[in-house]
Amino acid sequence: MSAKVCRKCKKEKDIIEFPFFSTNDAGRKNTCKSCNNELSSLRRNLRAQNRPPIAGPCPICKSHTTTWILDHCHFDDTFRGYICNSCNLGIGRFNDDISILYNAIEYLNTQNNIQYHIWEYRLSTNLFL
Repeated sequence: MSAKVCRKCKKEKDIIEFPFFSTNDAGRKNTCKSCNNELSSLRRNLRAQNRPPIAGPCPICKSHTTTWILDHCHFDDTFRGYICNSCNLGIGRFNDDISILYNAIEYLNTQNNIQYHIWEYRLSTNLFL
């Protein structure tokens, strides 16, 4: 018997209590069947109360999108808005944690700054790879 801990209720349950993703070979979801049903109901209600916008720019990345993803707060289940799939996945990967997002920004700023100075040095010394 294999077990898994549900991301929502935090209970350890048998693996068969976790539904499969709809995508082939994607494995099982991180929420048990009971919590998954609650989340599906929540999203359905939020969609009914908040219709998606017409095609346009994502409020985060500004990319044009025709397929909106409902975004909601995973802590209090409130509607936040509609965003593109890439931004939804990105926020999810950071666990909706602003401190992790700030760390990512700081990391990118540091790495970009380093890369800029390397490029600037190579340019000034004619060292191109």
